[in-house]
Amino acid sequence: MKLIVIGAGIAGLSAGIYGRLNGFDTEIYEMHTQPGGECTGWKRNGYYFDGCIHWLLGTKRGSSLNKVWREVGALDDTVKIINHDFFYSYEEDETRVFLYSDVKSLKSHFMEISPEDGDNIDYLCKAIEALKCMEMPTRKAFDRMNGLDYIGMMIKMFPAIKYLRGLDKISVKDFAGRFRSPLLQKTLTTLIPSYFKATALVSTIASMAYGDAGWPEGGSLSLARRVEKKYESLGGKIFYKSRVKKIITQGEKATGILLEDGTERFADYVVSSADGHATLFDMLDGRYLDDNLKTLYSDRKNYPTYTSVQVSLGVRCDLSKHPHASFFNVPSGIDGGGKKYHHIGFRHYCFDKTLMAGEKSALITHLNADFDWWKERYENKELYRSEKERIAEDVKIIAQTRYPELKDRIETVDVATPMTYVRYCNAWQGAWMAWANTPSGKIKFVSGRLPGLTNFFLTGQWTLPPGGLPTAVVTGRWVIQRICHLEKKKFSPDN
Repeated sequence: MKLIVIGAGIAGLSAGIYGRLNGFDTEIYEMHTQPGGECTGWKRNGYYFDGCIHWLLGTKRGSSLNKVWREVGALDDTVKIINHDFFYSYEEDETRVFLYSDVKSLKSHFMEISPEDGDNIDYLCKAIEALKCMEMPTRKAFDRMNGLDYIGMMIKMFPAIKYLRGLDKISVKDFAGRFRSPLLQKTLTTLIPSYFKATALVSTIASMAYGDAGWPEGGSLSLARRVEKKYESLGGKIFYKSRVKKIITQGEKATGILLEDGTERFADYVVSSADGHATLFDMLDGRYLDDNLKTLYSDRKNYPTYTSVQVSLGVRCDLSKHPHASFFNVPSGIDGGGKKYHHIGFRHYCFDKTLMAGEKSALITHLNADFDWWKERYENKELYRSEKERIAEDVKIIAQTRYPELKDRIETVDVATPMTYVRYCNAWQGAWMAWANTPSGKIKFVSGRLPGLTNFFLTGQWTLPPGGLPTAVVTGRWVIQRICHLEKKKFSPDN
């Protein structure tokens, strides 16, 4: 039995691997020249710029997600995991706040900064401890769970439920606003977009406190290459530079794909791990939408997406003495394209010596951006180029102010805009994750099955908001579970 998978991102590779492990012939068709999709990195003038992982959920040996990463070859005993003592720092007026991974250190540090916030600090730290018990369900897809599965999941989550009920109802901005210290407010609103549920902030800190959110040495592209290698070692085939134009249907059944060059390929099942919007509205012409999908793609207030500009500096300088991730107040503001913000975050990679030789390092920042603003300028190549140059210069000035040793040591600059994500990944709205989990958004997941169409499944981050690599790898596993169920086959590995 044959499966065609659209897209060689992490979700597509995961689906291909589990397909092979369960005896299916699998072919993956990818528009780009390399694997990983948005799990990527690139080289410019001898510098490596990572375009994806800041931290990876599932790096703790024995965690449920770690088992999946190991099954697909992303992690193994040869891959060193780097865990930091703190998530990031925030600096304003020569005062620096650290978001420590250790909860006791975090509490002590925050209390030194703002003793009057003792009640809020105590709540935050207790919530972090409680949410440590939460692990992403990986064994079964939500729609494949039975009553006992849900009971088991609720028992594991029981210590966290008290906090989830409150945190799910408010935004990161509102949660941080409870703190009396403006410095702590700003520290807590620099990492996660302010309109996300507060749960996103606390659970992320909890994952790092649990030791399950480290950095895999080698970065994003190396991780994607390992998953590709695992897939090919199982006999799976990948066809690069093979953009899918349409999904072929006969009656109510998906039977294959039509490539841009006119080639047709047929299979028993078609799985799309490509961008959700491109799949539904371009490859399938918007013919198979349920109410949830219609809402997700039209209600931008309750289900917003997020995009940014990545400015990468290649610097001939060792920045090891500085925090690996730092946010700074920028009183004059900085415009990333249609949106102006008064803080900026920098991340260097001197902690990973496998990325570049010698004193070379990358210093990378992401600036929130407006997709329509960038799309309009992209239509005028000169204007587009000048805006990229403006932003690059603004970032260089701020970087040299914050890191004085960079003077005359910035050797290359690279700017990736929302339109870069469109060009290379066909990403809707230039988004590198799916819809934000907001307090007002009620849709939790998409089953991947479409009304009126059989033998077809969606998978990937657009089926499990807010997306990211963990949802990509897990939904790739889940889609093969669903196909095995239809074919009355026992899914393996069923751990």
